[in-house]
Amino acid sequence: MKALFQLEKFLPYRFDRLAKHISVSLAGVYRRRFNVTVPQWRILALLHETPHMSAKDIARQGNLDKVMVSRALVGLEERGLLERYISAEDARVNELCLTSTGTRLFESIAPLALDWEADFLKVLTPQERGALERILSKLEQHAKSEAPALTVIESAIS
Repeated sequence: MKALFQLEKFLPYRFDRLAKHISVSLAGVYRRRFNVTVPQWRILALLHETPHMSAKDIARQGNLDKVMVSRALVGLEERGLLERYISAEDARVNELCLTSTGTRLFESIAPLALDWEADFLKVLTPQERGALERILSKLEQHAKSEAPALTVIESAIS
């Protein structure tokens, strides 16, 4: 017997809905106070962790589309929060890094983001948090393999 499809119980839908809720809620913390958008915050965090990234790498690692990255970079650059320079390895590539002002802004927002996260997760016990971390890691690793998903999709289309 085939399972009945229910959107409200469909895992991708639930993850997407939860992720959007989290992003919007967390964005409220830094948007009003620091005038930073979700893509800008993600770029600040990425460049703080890994200085000297290309826009292409930011898009890939930040799970952002190229247009979103481009707009966010312009805004950050106009505010003097990051700078571009030509890569030492490849003169065709511009790399980006935070300025000291960008680093200070990140360091102002990060503790607030961590406080928000702790508050959000307080509904879980320490054991549940550990289980959530393990489950998310396992699902992310599985999703990266992509092979099972592609096989299922291809067989459904055929």
